[in-house]
Amino acid sequence: MLLLLLTASVSAEQVVVQQDFVDLRSGPGRGYPVVQVALKHDTLVLLKQRTGWLKVQYRQQQLWLAATDLDYLYPTGSEQSLAALWQDNQTPARWQLGVAAGDFAGTSYYQLSASYLFSDVVALELSAGQGSGQLASNQQFLLQLGLSPWPHWRLSPYFALGGGVLLTRQRTVLVQTPERNSPLATMELGVNYPLSQRVQANVRYRRALISTERDINEETNTWLIGLRVAF
Repeated sequence: MLLLLLTASVSAEQVVVQQDFVDLRSGPGRGYPVVQVALKHDTLVLLKQRTGWLKVQYRQQQLWLAATDLDYLYPTGSEQSLAALWQDNQTPARWQLGVAAGDFAGTSYYQLSASYLFSDVVALELSAGQGSGQLASNQQFLLQLGLSPWPHWRLSPYFALGGGVLLTRQRTVLVQTPERNSPLATMELGVNYPLSQRVQANVRYRRALISTERDINEETNTWLIGLRVAF
């Protein structure tokens, strides 16, 4: 999308640095060394976009520039940076639908979720999950507020806090046992990995504190691998 936007601009894919300097690396990641520094008023040609990184031509070399530096690159004759132009031409994806599978307290667990993104950093997620074991089946309904401090990283960590309810039904043949309804509080850690502009994979770990009718609260662990689709 970025290259299409530049093609429509006055100078196509050619941009000018409007910052004291920007680092140019040998590859698309912070782990690659800085091999050149483009100074203010130097010209770059954008060649290719990868999530979080841009391939550029600078002085007959093809190097990589962090997308966070788009604020400092201006098309020739433009009073707006690439970041501002890109933002003006993008329709933000505020909703995400997700599916995940994993393990809840030693049982198979499946989860569906819907998230609303207030920004790239803050999101609110509503989820419903179903677990099934030999002794009991359970359902979880959760509302969690998540924070992604570094949303532009290729591997973007996040954490979330929330709560909800756990519905547990014992598997018995001779005696019909009532369904148990238990409130719970959750803390979740995870990592997001973008597969495309709209699709991301994630791995998450959730720790839950379950309030029971007994004096002792229970703690459980949930591990999930899933996909989210933005729209």
